Amino acid sequence: MSNIINEVSKYWNQESNCAQAVAGGVLEYYNMNECLDIVDNALLGFGGGMGERSICGAVTGGLAALGIIISKKNLEKEERSEVFKKFRELFEMEFDTLKCGEILEEFILPDGSVDFENPQRSMKCTRAVETAAKSVKRVIDEL
Repeated sequence: MSNIINEVSKYWNQESNCAQAVAGGVLEYYNMNECLDIVDNALLGFGGGMGERSICGAVTGGLAALGIIISKKNLEKEERSEVFKKFRELFEMEFDTLKCGEILEEFILPDGSVDFENPQRSMKCTRAVETAAKSVKRVIDEL
């Protein structure tokens, strides 16, 4: 089986937004390819914290993929809630936040836009995408 970071990186390097990259790569890693087109289209507007630097798109994509994966398992509602909570906690441990704007705070320009040309910004988003994917895997592995 391939490495989950390799799968997510394929999407991230193909110009997918952060939400699409995490969800697509994770679903491919778990051989849930029948969901890829629908999820890719559904997450078009979730990159960059829904385009307004709200909840990080990598988190949104991770939650979407996680929801699809655990829907195939026989978990009670409380167990599902704990899975999502654990995922969010793992991501937040890395960045101290779930919010895109706070993750990218140092790259926000005076006019309020994000400095997308800054290679350090790109590296931080890549780290968020990879962290989300690893967090999904860790949560699934612990089930």
